[in-house]
Parts: sequence; structure tokens; C-alpha cells
Amino acid sequence: MNRDFKQLRTFLDGDDPFVVGGHQMSDIRRKERPVPVWTKNDSEVRAVLLRAFPRLETDGRQRQSAARWLRIIYLYFRLQYTHRQTAAEMGLTPSVVTSVTRSIRRVASGRRADGSGQLGGKRGRPKKIHAIVARTTGR
Repeated sequence: MNRDFKQLRTFLDGDDPFVVGGHQMSDIRRKERPVPVWTKNDSEVRAVLLRAFPRLETDGRQRQSAARWLRIIYLYFRLQYTHRQTAAEMGLTPSVVTSVTRSIRRVASGRRADGSGQLGGKRGRPKKIHAIVARTTGR
């Protein structure tokens, strides 16, 4: 042992947090990430949920999915939890939380949750439009 450490041990015992845990930072460092403005307003969060789940009032499955989205919005966006922390809190995997946050961002920007296009468009294959071709005669 060096001389400085011996002198320090006369003041601190082995159970002191400085000796046991060291003098490093013990708090988790988190990078501040930008939070969408709409996540801070309850009425806008409700509008996003109703846009994603239009039968929220009557369909039980949509209500459960909307409740999961709302919890993720609260934990991930408002409380600034990471994907892993949010997943641990909800009993999900981090990849599920990542995909749900991606879907939430898509719906908030006016697209479909699965990324297949704009919200509110017609579903299904578009009908064929037969173009009328004007034939000219060479007389």
C-alpha cells in the first residue's frame, strides 16, 4: 500500500461508500434526446391514439394496444426512459419497444403504423383504369 492510501484509511473504514464504490460517478449518464412536442399535450396524444386505433371505444383489442402505446409514450417520451428501461418496466423486449416507438412516430407524422403509406387512403389494390387511346387514321 502506498503512504497516501494508508493515511486515508485512518479516516475511512471499509464500509464507507467512497472506499467501497470508488469515487467515480454513480449516476447513469443519459444523452438528452429531443422529445416531440405533441407528446407533452394530452389532447394531441389522444388524437394520435384515435388516429391509430379508430375503434378504440368499442374494440377490446384496439383498447389494449392503445393502452400499451400510451404507456410507452409516457415512459419513453415523457420520462425519457431508454428502450431497455421501458421494456423492463413493461415486461417486453427492447426490440418490441423500438418497433412500437417507430410506429408511434409514423402515426404522429400522418402515415400508417406499418409504414405502408398515408393514413386514411383507400385500402386494397387499386382498380385498373383502361386508358382510351385515340387512334388516328392515316387517310
